Amino acid sequence: MTQITTKLRDKLRQRLKSWLAKRFASNTVLELNHSTLLVFPTRYGFWFVALIILLYLLGTNYQNNLILLLAYLLLSVFLLSIWFAWRNLAGLSIEVSAPAAVYAGQQLSMPFTLKHQASYQAVYFSMRAARTKVSQGQQATLHWPALKRGHYPIDSVLVYTEYPLGLIRCWSYLPVQLHYWVYPTPTEPTALLPGVDPKSDHNQLAPEELPDQLKAYQPGDSIRRLHWKRLARQPDSPVVKISEQQPKADPRWLQVPPLHGAALEQCLSEVCYQLLELEAKQVSYGLKTPAGDLPLGQGSLHLQQCLQRLALC
Repeated sequence: MTQITTKLRDKLRQRLKSWLAKRFASNTVLELNHSTLLVFPTRYGFWFVALIILLYLLGTNYQNNLILLLAYLLLSVFLLSIWFAWRNLAGLSIEVSAPAAVYAGQQLSMPFTLKHQASYQAVYFSMRAARTKVSQGQQATLHWPALKRGHYPIDSVLVYTEYPLGLIRCWSYLPVQLHYWVYPTPTEPTALLPGVDPKSDHNQLAPEELPDQLKAYQPGDSIRRLHWKRLARQPDSPVVKISEQQPKADPRWLQVPPLHGAALEQCLSEVCYQLLELEAKQVSYGLKTPAGDLPLGQGSLHLQQCLQRLALC
């Protein structure tokens, strides 16, 4: 019975979201008005209505004008709550920005920019288990933890208010159509790539550590580069030393083998760490995954593509 109720509730909610999405003119700046706002009593509102009905029945049964007056007074408060709750959201313009990509275990943040012709109070934004409240401000941010890597869509955000007495909820679903990325958590690997040391400031040998080469002396060469020991043995054949140029870092290929479970997550975390290290050292790198290969490259865009490929593994 509980599963059937849950399925019916989800189906009705989805139909309501689709119906509201057709009434919003834009997906960038969303304006709340009479055609996009819904009003419904809260749980306390239903108890409040039950109290009004009970007082009315008592007043008419016992012909007590004071009880009837109290019932009418509470009814007036209830009707005014409907007006104030609707007026609190009507005319509110909301601009929603996509959350920035984060690593698993970090906090996701989705910012909102609010504009209202008049003042407003106690406006809530809710999505999944996250909720935030804003009052008299132009900025609001919804935070929730990124528990698992992947690519997640955001089709709607609930905005509502129960101002002023908590008897009436005025609400709507914002059809935002956004998405966000959660990358694997970078973990320092136990076995690094050949020739890559993340704790060092460079991957290349210093020029003075490179082996020297010799060439025949030519007029114009600096005498400081003469090979004096060889000149003492062969005075008729002077040579000079030339140092090899610092070699460019070799491109690196990172590979994600076809693993599953905890082994895959550990591998993705280590590869993520190595990608960040190679990008920081400005070394060209490529990525091989079971879903396909990314060619050698470098830069923030290439790093983003590699991290997104890891998130989808």
